[in-house]
Amino acid sequence: GGEAGERVGPVSPDEFAALFERAGQRLWCVAVGIVGDASQAEDIVQEAAGIALGKLDQFDRATSFNAWMGQIVRFVAMNERRRGVRQRTRPVDPAAFAEREGRDGAAMAEPVDSRGRLAGDQGAFDDALTGALGDLGETARACLLLRTILELTYAEIADVLGIPQGTAMSHVHRSRRALRVALVGQAEGGTR
Repeated sequence: GGEAGERVGPVSPDEFAALFERAGQRLWCVAVGIVGDASQAEDIVQEAAGIALGKLDQFDRATSFNAWMGQIVRFVAMNERRRGVRQRTRPVDPAAFAEREGRDGAAMAEPVDSRGRLAGDQGAFDDALTGALGDLGETARACLLLRTILELTYAEIADVLGIPQGTAMSHVHRSRRALRVALVGQAEGGTR
């Protein structure tokens, strides 16, 4: 059954907003899995919402809203990734960096020990984790994020990504193994 209830006819903008709000985190994980950048993923999900609003008459209430929206998010994200010319603003000037850090301090905070010092090799670990995630394929990364961050079932992951459940399970298993190998190598002083 569809998630839009037993109503007939196209989904109203208000119904869309409610369904979209419930699906938001899943859609963000799909986007970040493809593009690998959290803020870019937010933009992609918003762009996909605009596209979906224009196509509400094409949504079939008998189908899954998550799968329908997930497909739109995947297309937008893949187009962005293919385009590859997306402007990414990274502060280079120390004053701009300090200003950004002041504004986004919570998001940029580093893990600290009980005395307020940065945990020894946390920066290197974060870099290794980010690198290992970046080495995963788009679908594999999306599966891992949906399972690990949102704790979705494999059936839910399969629904959102439009892939077989067994494929979702395989992606999560192989991704976890790849991260383990990369992070153990980093912890033992190896380099990626």
